[in-house]
Amino acid sequence: MIALLCFARMGMAQEPPPTPDPEQEVEPRPEEEVQPAEEAKPEEQAEPSDGMPIPVPIAVQEETGSLGDMTFIDDVFQSPRNRWGFSLSAYEAYTTDVFVGDEPRESSGITAFMPRVFLNLGKRKSRLHLDLGVGFRLYNNHGELNSGDYYAGAQYSYQLSKKTSFQLGDQFTSTYNDAWSFLSLYSPLHYDPASSNEVLLNMQRINRNSAVARLSHEINRKARFSVFGSHQWYDYSQSTLSNSDSVEAGGNFYYRMAKWLYFSSSISTYWNFASEDLSDTRIYRLQIGGLEFELGNSWRVWASGGIGFSDYEGYNRAFEDINAGIGHTSENASFSLRYQRGFTTAIGISELLTSDIFTANYGYRVTRWMNAHLRAYYYRSSQLDRDSLLETFSGGGGLEFALRRNLSLTMNASYQNQQESDFSVQGLDLNRFGGYIGLQYVWPSRRRN
Repeated sequence: MIALLCFARMGMAQEPPPTPDPEQEVEPRPEEEVQPAEEAKPEEQAEPSDGMPIPVPIAVQEETGSLGDMTFIDDVFQSPRNRWGFSLSAYEAYTTDVFVGDEPRESSGITAFMPRVFLNLGKRKSRLHLDLGVGFRLYNNHGELNSGDYYAGAQYSYQLSKKTSFQLGDQFTSTYNDAWSFLSLYSPLHYDPASSNEVLLNMQRINRNSAVARLSHEINRKARFSVFGSHQWYDYSQSTLSNSDSVEAGGNFYYRMAKWLYFSSSISTYWNFASEDLSDTRIYRLQIGGLEFELGNSWRVWASGGIGFSDYEGYNRAFEDINAGIGHTSENASFSLRYQRGFTTAIGISELLTSDIFTANYGYRVTRWMNAHLRAYYYRSSQLDRDSLLETFSGGGGLEFALRRNLSLTMNASYQNQQESDFSVQGLDLNRFGGYIGLQYVWPSRRRN
């Protein structure tokens, strides 16, 4: 699924006079001076979180606006009240399994500095968010690996009418893929794990770019649909079997059968264009009869099934396509568990696989001064017409503390493990750990809740 911008909710106070008086917003009466403090809280809490700290693609759910999905820097960067600003960050990190040419794999400490700047434009119907970051890493034991990190993100949203909205986003990252990158300092690429998975490779620079667009329309109170398109690009600095250049397009339809029950169906196509002399991959998906249950205002359970078709190396195949999970969203907490099964393309080795995918996300705003988060994904994949197995796991989490309204402390740790058995591509086994602690200064300061 695609991470997209949500619109800021405006908490407008209503008064008893029979006719509205627009001049009250410009020249409020003395007794109305307390109103802005009450309106500020809903607007800030409604801001979407497109800054979940994971650049290695995992499940990116619909944006919920929960504070559990937001970092303290996001509170400032994503608020429409702040037109522009910046952050300055310094980190001490550690990672195992540093690979340098043919030398044995070793561990290394890392010192990193990363400034970011942002710009927010637009008003009610349209909004534009720009976010740029650049940093530098110093590897304590391997100076030859010292390098820069680069990030750029742009999100645009436009309300075409009361029932129709459009969102467009683009993200670029360029960084080394060591273990600590799993819990990164920038937003993840918009990514749907049902179509492809990024294979863990020896340490090297990876350039990633993802562009997504979505048009949503509410037909009536019970029915709505959306169409979407995306483009993903991966470029590896070292020799790999294949870089990745792919496009995806499709549509979704939802119908409200009851207050607590939704019916859904979707169709999509995914094309991965392989480099060099490798075969392109095409995947087509059709899901009909999906159901989503709303358990109160916070919990939901969904399940859908269908069929997937693939076109790879001149052969057409069919395979089941499953998507099921449970999720919880509240003002301070966000939680989801998801299972998916179907065709996937292995980014980095250009192979068509059948995969079982498990993803888990949890974020909780413990207090206005403390955040907690956990992220994990697991792939169990097999090659077609071959008794092989590739298992990939990445998991991690951390805590964030707001020392002041403009200063926060972050602590994170992550673990990655990948194993292959009778796979056509050898040398994919990896086992590495990473973690970091850092200080972040942001301007302007966070607003008081």
